[in-house]
Amino acid sequence: MPSPGRHDPSVPPDGAQALYDDVVWADAVVRCATAGTGTAATLTARPLRDRPGALLSGSCDLDTRPILCAALGVVTRIPGPVVHLDLSAVGFLDTAAVAALLQAAATVTGQGRRLLLHHPPYSLRKVVELFPDECAALEVAA
Repeated sequence: MPSPGRHDPSVPPDGAQALYDDVVWADAVVRCATAGTGTAATLTARPLRDRPGALLSGSCDLDTRPILCAALGVVTRIPGPVVHLDLSAVGFLDTAAVAALLQAAATVTGQGRRLLLHHPPYSLRKVVELFPDECAALEVAA
């Protein structure tokens, strides 16, 4: 349950980041307005039910970059020796999103833990292929 006095989490205002780091990590749905088009770009982060981690859904690009960074900030604080990030519902990650994943992996590694990526989209696999040394810190589940 959200803390008393918070706005209704099911309808966050455009441009808002609605990631709640309460006692129980609530489902997070974040929307931001896409400049000029009037449409909304959506990125969601939901806790995994079977292991410590999160499921990301949507697109990780310029329009959702602040949302991704906020979601990864929550993910890096999930307790456990291994934190899982399921990317099966992510259609695209731009290079800045990959850099944010690398930063999250470095944060978790600095805590003596691991960030394990599951089902990376083609765009992430392509960036790793183009920049293998820079992306060596990313650990992908087999």
